[in-house]
Amino acid sequence: MKIEDLLKRFQWEQIPDTNGRFTLNKSEPSRSVQELVNSEEIEIKQYPSAHQQELIFVVELEDGGLVSYQRKDGSFIHTLNSLNMFKRKQWELGIISYSPRGVPDDTSHDS
Repeated sequence: MKIEDLLKRFQWEQIPDTNGRFTLNKSEPSRSVQELVNSEEIEIKQYPSAHQQELIFVVELEDGGLVSYQRKDGSFIHTLNSLNMFKRKQWELGIISYSPRGVPDDTSHDS
């Protein structure tokens, strides 16, 4: 699965002042990570959050990834990220241990 697949299936908005980061439009009905990827073959990893009672879900795509935050009320905030932004976000969240700084932004997926 690629970023473009999710961009076509759902309404996403580019996150202001970013290249290659999108968030699911608020007009979309609330969806779980499983509903977004809609595939048994794609691995969904779960991590604890620094915020109590919030979970982080990470899905690696061919050209980037999905980072979703599940709030304690069960609602989700979904972000779709180009490959470099996906790595940066995982590093910021403490999921990966190396800094991707200095890697050029992948802007080939900007809309």
